[in-house]
Amino acid sequence: MPARPERRRRQRAGVSAKPAASGPGLISARELGIAAVIGGGLLAILIVVLLVSGHGDGQPAASATPFVGSTPDEVAIESLARQSIEVLPRGEWPSLYESFTLEYQQRCQREQFVAAGEAGALEQGENLALLRFVRLEEVAIESDSATAVIVGEITGQSEYRVRGAFQRVAESWKLAPSSGTEGCSAFDRVVPS
Repeated sequence: MPARPERRRRQRAGVSAKPAASGPGLISARELGIAAVIGGGLLAILIVVLLVSGHGDGQPAASATPFVGSTPDEVAIESLARQSIEVLPRGEWPSLYESFTLEYQQRCQREQFVAAGEAGALEQGENLALLRFVRLEEVAIESDSATAVIVGEITGQSEYRVRGAFQRVAESWKLAPSSGTEGCSAFDRVVPS
């Protein structure tokens, strides 16, 4: 312990009479408080990110596990679903016509298909360039037919879901019209419940 005059000098200078504890593993109350504030802030940011990174429809992010095709059939279906969205912003939707079944092509002639694509592009306006494929959900394959929910997004704005149908034709998968659609409509919009 320092001599009395030294203790008085330290008290006037605002320095504790006791020497500061030093050594590994010792944390001051101030450092502990700072760590708690930083930790709480990081936790709050994580919670906000998880809530905001939902699917644009109020669904929590963990509610939809992304589908990852593992069989050749699943990979082919996922590729068709991706293509059905990605050709739009590139202005290549006429090339998608060959990816549809003969049943669809009989009810929607190529000229009608191209015109419908042009009308859809005009309707999307500036959002057309923002369209992206996100994932597949609810994939169900039964023999030579399949259904899935195709999730797309308008980047930075919202996600959307459409029900798609697929048909195996001569050992390869094609897009088929979803049930309840007619004419050049092939996908049925899924409305969040």
